[in-house]
Amino acid sequence: MPEIRPFKGIRYNTEKIKNFADVITQPYDQITDEMEREYKKKSPYSFVNLILTHYADGHDRNKEYENAKECAEKWFRDGIFIQDKEDSIYPYYQEFNLEGKNYIRKGFVCRLRLEELGKGNILPHEKTLSKPKEDRLNLTRITKKDFEPVFLLYTDPKNVVMDMIERKCKDKPIVDVKDDRGVQHKLWKISDRDIIAQVGSALKDALLVIADGHHRYETAFNYLNELGEVGTEHPANFKMVTLVNIQDPGLVILPTHRLVMNLKDFKGDDFIKKAEEYFAVKKVDRQNLKSTLEKEKMYAFGFYTKKDCYILKLKDLKIMERFLPDRSKEYQSLDVAILHTILIENILGIKPERIEDYIRYQRGIEETIKRVDSGEFQFAFLMNPTRPEQVRDVATKKERMPQKSTDFYPKLISGLVFYDIEG
Repeated sequence: MPEIRPFKGIRYNTEKIKNFADVITQPYDQITDEMEREYKKKSPYSFVNLILTHYADGHDRNKEYENAKECAEKWFRDGIFIQDKEDSIYPYYQEFNLEGKNYIRKGFVCRLRLEELGKGNILPHEKTLSKPKEDRLNLTRITKKDFEPVFLLYTDPKNVVMDMIERKCKDKPIVDVKDDRGVQHKLWKISDRDIIAQVGSALKDALLVIADGHHRYETAFNYLNELGEVGTEHPANFKMVTLVNIQDPGLVILPTHRLVMNLKDFKGDDFIKKAEEYFAVKKVDRQNLKSTLEKEKMYAFGFYTKKDCYILKLKDLKIMERFLPDRSKEYQSLDVAILHTILIENILGIKPERIEDYIRYQRGIEETIKRVDSGEFQFAFLMNPTRPEQVRDVATKKERMPQKSTDFYPKLISGLVFYDIEG
């Protein structure tokens, strides 16, 4: 069963860092080269120095891991970082606006005892890649710090856990900062042992599904196994996580659209004819493409070229039983599974192992359309978002979605609090 624990968080010292916006960053896997340069311009104490290493040639990766370690140790000695004296959990709110609507996503940061994914109550929902895990493992080995949390979902229809926590969030937060994407981040600290125990008890039988951070979780588990016999209370037995109720009204998943390139002799009319075997096909005006797709909600896709655009709606979900007879109905009903199985793999003939030669991923319909109009890509498949309950249901069936099935927005910001696993 999930074991939730408080921890003595390490944070930036407000007496030394006057503007937190200068030091916090997006998660390591969201940071472009340009963003890295901007972060480092803002402050020599940017969190980017601790979390980012490079895959590109010409970089000495080991040197960068060592630099992260030296920065963390020096900043702690110099009082840039301070460590809380009491074991605590950290309520964490993110306030943001999306398409004119305001949201608040509410969760809390704690540490969670590690277990092998899928063997107990902690479930993955996406596949992972080896390179990012190798990178994060090397960083963990050298720094012996847990810099960035994993984002997990739990189910709490009556909102019992956050109701308990919110009663302790009446005071001014210890961090209140707006990031470079306009998201407001607020962090509190709760050291009350009774509240912490009640939260742990309320979640003792919960299923926890990883929303974001699969590579980070698997890295922590692999690092613990690498250490060998260290005892059950060694700090490396735990991973820093942020827990959010799957029924939270601020939980938003954005769609990730597919851009297609490098198909020889591709003809849109031929593709549409083949698609009509499985899909009801309707030609639409470009101006109505987004609204029409959103109205369909499930089992529908936009197909966009510079010449035409269409809505493709699956005629019958039973079609997926023919293509994926060994998969659960929960998996078969995923839009991303329908898209990849029927349209990309079957009709276009793109094999999964070669998908990176043909497919790129893009957030935002307008941005996707622009990249087709520019001639950079031949066409695009536009999608509706995966729903949170689908993430839970597929994970509960012990199945993993294809990569880029979900895009939880916003990301958890890095640099609010972290965890020492050295012991």
